[in-house]
Amino acid sequence: MLAAFKTHIETKFPELRSTPFLLACSGGIDSMVLAHLCARCGMDFALAHCNFRLRGADSDGDEKFVEKIANSLNLELYVTQFETIDYVNIHKVSVQIAARQLRYSWFAEIMQKNGIQTLVTAHHADDNLETFLINLSRGTGIEGLIGIPEKTDSISRPLLPFAREDIEAYALAENIEWREDSSNADTNYLRNNIRHQILPQLKALNPNFLGNFRDTQSYLKQTASMAATHIRRSKAAIFQKEGNSVKISITALQI
Repeated sequence: MLAAFKTHIETKFPELRSTPFLLACSGGIDSMVLAHLCARCGMDFALAHCNFRLRGADSDGDEKFVEKIANSLNLELYVTQFETIDYVNIHKVSVQIAARQLRYSWFAEIMQKNGIQTLVTAHHADDNLETFLINLSRGTGIEGLIGIPEKTDSISRPLLPFAREDIEAYALAENIEWREDSSNADTNYLRNNIRHQILPQLKALNPNFLGNFRDTQSYLKQTASMAATHIRRSKAAIFQKEGNSVKISITALQI
């Protein structure tokens, strides 16, 4: 996996080889593997860990574990604690949404204060498939089906091509330690239900289900790109700005 990761970085994320970045690290297997891969590649990065104080001693244990790993890899570490339940009660949102809003707001603060341009997260191929199924179950358009973007202006996700089983195999082969979040087994959460109940059945139906899904998403992205290009060209031909007004070309509409 290390060789494939290096090639992927050189091809799709060359900026991560030359520019410092912030890596979101929960202490779980995904972020621990990503941290080790980035360290093995000699990248310049710091870790950021959020303690949401939702699991008592386990949450504090995660924080101490990430501190230990940061020290062992000689990495700078940013840590914060949130009163997540208070945030939920004040803003009337779910725990998942609260945690997302809190952590990304905090990441942005760190990046702004320290001149860091990129946040790196450990989303992988199975996360992408789960997101696809969640969006599909709720009803969505093509934007909801093309999945998690590999790269935005401020976030990079270099593990997206890799499956959960690839990450697990690498962690075991390299004796990488990680922490298990007990809440990830709670199937009352939609994502966990899909992860533990639905995906195993889909993969049992077709062992190459995840690979076929990747191909399908590639086709969807191509379709979305073509549609966006056509819309942009059509708007340029039909709408003509003159001063403070916009004129519509009837001739162009009829073509």
